[in-house]
Amino acid sequence: MLAWTSWAQEARGSLVGRVVDSSGASIQGAAVVVTSKTMGTTQKVVTNETGFYQASYLIPGAYSVEVSVSGFSRFVQDPVEVRVNDRIELPITLQVGTSEQSVTVVGETPLLNTSSASLGTVIDARRVAELPVPHGNPMFLISLASGVSFNRDARLDRPFEPTHIVGYSMDGTRANRSDVTLDGSVATATAGNGEVIASYVPPADIIQEFKVQTATFDASFGQTEGGVTNISIKAGTNQLHGTAYFNKQMPSMFANDFFANMNGTPRPDFTYNRYGGSVSGPVRIPKIYNGTNRTFFLYGYEGIKEDRPRNNGTPTVPTARMKNGDLSELFNLPNPSLYQVYNPFTGREVVTNGNRLVQRDPFPGNIVPASLISPIAKNILKYFPDPLQPGVQNNYQRSELTEHADYGSHTIRADQTITDANRMFVRANWYDRNSTYNDYFSNIATGNLFQFISRGAVIDGVHTIGATMVLNIR
Repeated sequence: MLAWTSWAQEARGSLVGRVVDSSGASIQGAAVVVTSKTMGTTQKVVTNETGFYQASYLIPGAYSVEVSVSGFSRFVQDPVEVRVNDRIELPITLQVGTSEQSVTVVGETPLLNTSSASLGTVIDARRVAELPVPHGNPMFLISLASGVSFNRDARLDRPFEPTHIVGYSMDGTRANRSDVTLDGSVATATAGNGEVIASYVPPADIIQEFKVQTATFDASFGQTEGGVTNISIKAGTNQLHGTAYFNKQMPSMFANDFFANMNGTPRPDFTYNRYGGSVSGPVRIPKIYNGTNRTFFLYGYEGIKEDRPRNNGTPTVPTARMKNGDLSELFNLPNPSLYQVYNPFTGREVVTNGNRLVQRDPFPGNIVPASLISPIAKNILKYFPDPLQPGVQNNYQRSELTEHADYGSHTIRADQTITDANRMFVRANWYDRNSTYNDYFSNIATGNLFQFISRGAVIDGVHTIGATMVLNIR
């Protein structure tokens, strides 16, 4: 009944194939054990009557595959690299022999995905970790895929600017029409005009890899006119790992903007600090619980504190003479008749060419008598500062005003292997972005507070029923 609200995107991979003997005959009942080389977890499946096996929902990474059955030598292939959303076909031929004998195959994982029509580019862990990206924003790497072009404001590239960072056009579709998933779960929201925006962006430190699928012919994908970016979050391993980083930018190390130089505008001041880290490993509680090969955790954090130039305010304020009712300075502007002020209390009806009109008398010299100025208006005018530049237009330019952004992102993941046939993971992620800007009068009359709050959680369970049937509940 609730299936219409869900999409079955999947970031994990699968190994499939047939186990046969040297004559090509199918071998039924062979035990296929797939072991993670970093987590030590295993998944065991048994071939069916046609010799077919399927090991599904494998977290991206390196695996070893071992096949054994009575009357044949043990087969080992190590390593096998499983990538995001891969469905790798790995046929296996067993040789007659004893279980004490083994045949070990060392080679690269087949690159051809023969079981899916989806086309895409895998951005592997090394590129995620080593390629420079602005503000640690991993969405910047989507542009590495073929058939992808960026169509939004290139300056709005921080991870908490959800519209622009996923503003890619894929294979001719409009920008912001392609979906983004985390571990196979939707990580986007829908904004105005049906645009897809990023509801959460994980720090690059905790991304295993991701795949940009530009031709998603698989019916499991929805909510997209174009492609899908499928991001896989790292899982903990049997070794304790950690990272920490701090990034600071200083105005003294930057050149001025090209157009600012053209207009004689000096280089603006700003502050920028980005920091974060991650820790992952097995869950171990001394003398109580040892989670090696079974229970794993990951936590990642990233924070950004930044002040950058921003002023969307009013560039014109009334002069001191205007605040006292003397608007005669407006007559110095072109077309002075446009700025004549009329006394509202002198309105009277006149008929001109059959038209009934209201006519009012102008204030002599464009000066409003003090007795006609409302005390409410006088109180409001207290919040308007005096001009910073001469003149009555564009006399309040404050290019030094900044937006203060305070951003904090958290990701927690736990993986549990219950049995060889049952495993699960849970993940929670959230971030808060608070920005203040446009305080161009420097008082309570001006200033904006903008918040973007993201909350997400996933619970995922996998149960292997047989060689060709797996139950996944998310």
